[in-house]
Amino acid sequence: MVAKDRLQFLDALRGLAAVYVVLYHVQSMPAPALPVAVAWLPAVHMGATGVALFFVISAFSLCYTMPRHQASGRPLLSFYLHRFLRIAPLFYVLLMFSLFRDGRGDHAGHSWGEIAANLSFTFNLFPGWEAGIVWASWAVGVEMLFYAIFPALYVLVGKARSAWALLIGLLALVALAWTGVLGQRLQASLDDYGWLRHAPVFAMGLVGFHAFAALARLPAPRSRHWAQGLNLAGVLLLLLAASSTTWGAAGPWQWQLSGLGYLSLLLGFSQCPPRWLVNRFSAWLGTVSYSLYLGHPIVIAMLGPVFARVLAVQGGSVGYLLCAAMTLLVVLPLAALGHRFVEVPMIRLGKRLMSPAIPVRSAVAGGQPEGGAR
Repeated sequence: MVAKDRLQFLDALRGLAAVYVVLYHVQSMPAPALPVAVAWLPAVHMGATGVALFFVISAFSLCYTMPRHQASGRPLLSFYLHRFLRIAPLFYVLLMFSLFRDGRGDHAGHSWGEIAANLSFTFNLFPGWEAGIVWASWAVGVEMLFYAIFPALYVLVGKARSAWALLIGLLALVALAWTGVLGQRLQASLDDYGWLRHAPVFAMGLVGFHAFAALARLPAPRSRHWAQGLNLAGVLLLLLAASSTTWGAAGPWQWQLSGLGYLSLLLGFSQCPPRWLVNRFSAWLGTVSYSLYLGHPIVIAMLGPVFARVLAVQGGSVGYLLCAAMTLLVVLPLAALGHRFVEVPMIRLGKRLMSPAIPVRSAVAGGQPEGGAR
């Protein structure tokens, strides 16, 4: 199957994920954290799991667009070139800004080794550097490592049965590592930046791609019936994930439950999208989501003094909502500029560089525009 169109529900979910992360960081980044009603806290803190939704979408969309790279005649070159030009340019712009910011005042700056690790996107492999120099870029480091092995995974789990086996095997490994029976090193890989914490969530995206193809083959009334059930299941799983913070031993399970909930919603939205969530505006948010994600921590930090003034006049949850609205009003135009002047030119450059390598059959390999598969 060669991707022919953008999937609006995928763009919308990507945009909603980015906004959810922003809403979480607006509350949690300032010191002290912004006051929010106790009843709201679980929902606000679940915004951290928006990154899990990014990972599910990433694995799904890479599967969706891989046939286009295969049709180019040089699939590995096409895949890695497009991935690099999709992610690296904006990251490098913000890396330069971050190096300038951190090399001033009392901050000691960064060693050449740490800078090299960030330039090569390998910083997630080095203890103490996993968070990345660019704020919130730990997720980029995790994704780039997944990109490195994705072409091999695409071949190995080319069938739905193989994708399910991979997911179940990884979840079983998480359970064993959590108990500590596999040793301290593997248990440590369940930490916030650890590979085992995130690997099952990427596998959920692989499963989702095969399930999406199966749903698309069903008669419309039956697929819609399945989608409604999946939407309900997704909501219930996310509620369960939100409540897991009250468990005595939640461990890594909030992240895995969130991934399963987002997988269910992805599949449900693919056949039965709620229009108040999947529409032109939320799809636009998806197109600028990368710039929105990488840029928002800087905006929140710069707005800190403004937040303090707002809270001095209006505290509590209303004050938090005012700060969140202010953040979005500033960061969304900046994200649009980052997408327009950094992301889009580099995406087009990737297409131009590959165009001489595309044979005649590329006429049927239009593919989802690369901006749609991050």
